[in-house]
Amino acid sequence: MTDFTLNAEKRENLGANAAKRLRSQGFVPSIMYARGEAAIPLTVSYKDFVKAAQSARISQVFMFKSNDGSINGRSAIVKEIQKDGLAGKVLHVDFQALHENEEIVVRIPLNITGEAIGVKLDGGILTVSAHELSVSCLPKAIPQSIDVNVSELKIGQSVHAENIALPQGVRLSGNPLETIVSVVAVRQVVEETTTAAPGAEGAAAAGAEGAAAGADAAASADAAKAGGDDKAAKPAKGKEK
Repeated sequence: MTDFTLNAEKRENLGANAAKRLRSQGFVPSIMYARGEAAIPLTVSYKDFVKAAQSARISQVFMFKSNDGSINGRSAIVKEIQKDGLAGKVLHVDFQALHENEEIVVRIPLNITGEAIGVKLDGGILTVSAHELSVSCLPKAIPQSIDVNVSELKIGQSVHAENIALPQGVRLSGNPLETIVSVVAVRQVVEETTTAAPGAEGAAAAGAEGAAAGADAAASADAAKAGGDDKAAKPAKGKEK
């Protein structure tokens, strides 16, 4: 089982140069903030954070262990990770501290279960439009995932956010009408694909015609230039070798 406890200490030296030195020493410059509190600059082990993050789920709760009383024993979730655009290395982490009795809005992964009737018996296609759901709950009630059973779905039917059964103490915070999953007929998918095709072909044809016209114009220009160049390139009498 992965340990989501991170050793963290308060950062005294701030700024780009100080952050660069920390990274070279194997640490990740971070910050922890909470509603009604001053933000606390932190430093955590790069190796430990990356190892934990690889096994973390969305909205994973991390625990801090520190010699500083304002940090030790606190829990937080990751709100933002800044990475190197080329190497993908973690450069900075923003943590949001949690309060035991204060609800927080988090996104929870959805687990699609069952086989839809419309797929099993009528040959429809299951289309998943959302893989996460935005909910509000106390930190201790944050679920690892939320199940969405699609067994009763027929062709033309959908499951919306408001239809999903949530665990006790968890309530929906996003759009209740958001489509999560639906079953569509195969012919509908084919029709949509066919409808899109003429436009693509037309664009390709137009592009080809444009390219051909451009090529013809370029050829004419080259011919004219060649004629002029021939005249200019005629050697003077007595200079040929």
